[in-house]
Amino acid sequence: MLPLKKIQRLPDMSFAISAYFPLGFYQGSDSGGKPEPYPSPNRLYSALVSTAYLTFGFEKHAVDSSLTDEQIHDALAWLEGNPPQEILFPRIVKAGSDAIAYRNKGYVIDAKKKNPQDKISSANASIATAYMQEPESGILLTWKWDENPSIEIARTLDSLCNEVPYLGEACSVVELQTHENYVLPYDALDSVWTLSSESALKGVSRRNRSFSVPKEGRLEDLKMAFATVNPTSKGKRKDLRVSFKEDEQNFLNEYLPLQTEGHARYNPPSSQEGSALKAPWPVAFYLEVEEIDGKCDEDGKPVWEPDESTFIGWAVALHRFLVKQWGIDPSPMLIGKYAPGIDRPANNVAIQIFDSALKNQYAHELREDISEMGPGFLIMVPRNMPQSDIQRLQNICRQVKGKTLYYTSNETTLRLGAFTTIDAEHLWRPAVEGMCRYWTPRPFAIAETRIIPDIRHGRKWKVREDVCLALGHVWRDQYVSRLSNDNREERYWDLVDAVKAKGSNFRVFDCRAVHRVNMSDYVHHANASNILRGVSALIAISDDAKSLDCAALAIGQSRHLGGGFLIPMDFSVSALKSDECFGKGAPIWLK
Repeated sequence: MLPLKKIQRLPDMSFAISAYFPLGFYQGSDSGGKPEPYPSPNRLYSALVSTAYLTFGFEKHAVDSSLTDEQIHDALAWLEGNPPQEILFPRIVKAGSDAIAYRNKGYVIDAKKKNPQDKISSANASIATAYMQEPESGILLTWKWDENPSIEIARTLDSLCNEVPYLGEACSVVELQTHENYVLPYDALDSVWTLSSESALKGVSRRNRSFSVPKEGRLEDLKMAFATVNPTSKGKRKDLRVSFKEDEQNFLNEYLPLQTEGHARYNPPSSQEGSALKAPWPVAFYLEVEEIDGKCDEDGKPVWEPDESTFIGWAVALHRFLVKQWGIDPSPMLIGKYAPGIDRPANNVAIQIFDSALKNQYAHELREDISEMGPGFLIMVPRNMPQSDIQRLQNICRQVKGKTLYYTSNETTLRLGAFTTIDAEHLWRPAVEGMCRYWTPRPFAIAETRIIPDIRHGRKWKVREDVCLALGHVWRDQYVSRLSNDNREERYWDLVDAVKAKGSNFRVFDCRAVHRVNMSDYVHHANASNILRGVSALIAISDDAKSLDCAALAIGQSRHLGGGFLIPMDFSVSALKSDECFGKGAPIWLK
């Protein structure tokens, strides 16, 4: 198999298994015997189970193997109840003419047998599906998970995949390959289908594709099915193996192991393009820190507990440090200043504080590899930042380990530590089944403008308008084409109305003002005519692709320097009332 072409993009933390068919086609059927155009995750799982037994002697204690039973069991268990979040489907090559498929049903009499018998049952012949595969560019059938498994499980899956001879029927030869820190090729994004959340609040589109997936306990179910059709003869040991005269369909007709066969639905790319919001900061750099002569927790990790009033100050200190390290001609997206005549993007480089309190309080919500890191700074890179500038900033962050960061004489000096590049689109773990994700700013967001009266319609500017404007500014690029008003104040109202519209991707609940004694501690720069106002709310963001349910997000005037960082809050779907125009509904306890 040709090696996959290396994509020139910063790595994320995704794991993938790709399938290359050397003969150019796949031939197989689902558990009901119906031919399927693509192998399901359940088909992949079954192939790995078969390889575990036939190649590695799984559960045969007398067999020497490079993999232990425990390693194989852990790898298969990782796949159970864990459907891939995305699947890349290569395009199907249409057949040039109709074809007739035949299968030997056992009706040809074998002269050597005295009493020839027909097969137990008939089965439909599977029809092969040819794919347009491009191994060098990475356009292959690929199952992608948002998170890497443990190193040991990844190695075990790699060993199993390397030994799988075929998927589906024996003529469907395959070469499976695992990929850690996998990135989908850009040329194939229009062929990537995304896992659909089966929410009780929203129906499933008929255009979705449904695939069988292994649920927890699938391995035991398959073992029971195998034992049912292969009983061991009494008084004489017999190896468990499928009788030669029985084909795959007869096996399934004899015993259908459906208790642990689930179904996952995937949204087509076309349904996501129109409504999916793009993550404002798709990549981030994480810089771990420790206080000089500071204390550690029980696990030996450094403890950093800055007061929330110093979040902005620490972010500004790191910002100035990075600009100084950059030297001549720093990126406009880092310093936030642009030459006259150049359109300002919606977002710049943002720096957020990941102190010990946040790491401890949200350890179960953060992705596992991130929660295990020490406290530090999250440096969020905007989507439209030039690649050369991203690479330069990455190199700076990699080279500052061991250097010190000073903020004020009242605060302990920090020592900068390990550097990690992370996928900021998947900073948080997905909400568990039966839960729905909402957000709230930490510690709060700063209003971006003074109170603006609506002269056209006589409306009053309230806290809700502040929150809507903050959301609209982050995703300004989504709305700018709709807003042609030259008057700034009227344009702000238009942006607020766009966010508040029934068809928007946002819902805002429980809006409230937040006050502190020294509000100036929570901003870096502010217009002298503005009264500093803190705001908070319960925010819902929804689209068909669930594109932001795990992303790093921030809103408000101080979102680029330590403020307005959105923290997930998950609620049971039973506590929400449906909204015909919005996928996530509304909390029943809020009006």
